[in-house]
Amino acid sequence: MSRTYRLQDEDRPDYALALDEAIRTAEIRGLLERSSLNSGQLRIRGLSAGPRIAAAADTEYRFYTSLRQQMAGSDNSHRVLPLSGHGGQEEHGAGLLPVLAVLTPVLAAVAAAAFLLIGYGLALAGGRTPTADALITAGWAGFAIGAMTAAVGLFSLYRTAVEHTASAPRSRAARSPEVNKAREAWLQCLRDNALLPFLREELRKPDALPTDTGREAGPRYRSPDFSSPDFGSPDFSGPGFGSPKASA
Repeated sequence: MSRTYRLQDEDRPDYALALDEAIRTAEIRGLLERSSLNSGQLRIRGLSAGPRIAAAADTEYRFYTSLRQQMAGSDNSHRVLPLSGHGGQEEHGAGLLPVLAVLTPVLAAVAAAAFLLIGYGLALAGGRTPTADALITAGWAGFAIGAMTAAVGLFSLYRTAVEHTASAPRSRAARSPEVNKAREAWLQCLRDNALLPFLREELRKPDALPTDTGREAGPRYRSPDFSSPDFGSPDFSGPGFGSPKASA
């Protein structure tokens, strides 16, 4: 191919699953038993050569991705757009409510605690003066406001989460029967026409052939025929230190 082939990021897990299924087939397991490689090493080779392997199923993959994109586009066209046309601004405005739902209870609780502390402090120091009573009343009112806003904030957060879940693209490619069928066709072609031939080729390479440990390493070393000097021949006699003539 003239260009570098690559899968989309969301399809790489499918490629890895198809590779694992191909490695688990009876044929590849049988070849692995007679190979010096293990399944982990073979999987690393399959992942490293992913672009080259996946290119063998390019026709099916292009049909699958184009159909997925079409289905996703048709689903987005049914979504209601803001009348003002400034969707980003309205999204930012809608996100202000969760922020207030978090900040309001916190600020109310802090203010209530401060009012109660000062009010009860004044009451202990100089009796129940109108100022102390007002601060105590404001403090308890602040706690009540904080509790109510916390409840409203939790409800708003729950409602926002439900709306985001409902507005998520429901036809996320794999949920459409047509897209599912195209995906299965791509994966089958990927396994049969790309992954299995690659794995067979890798397991038949010289570096994957088993080592014959029962074979002799080589001819054993044999020393050349060598005989020591013929010291015991009749023509030679050593010093006669222990002979009778020497003692005579």
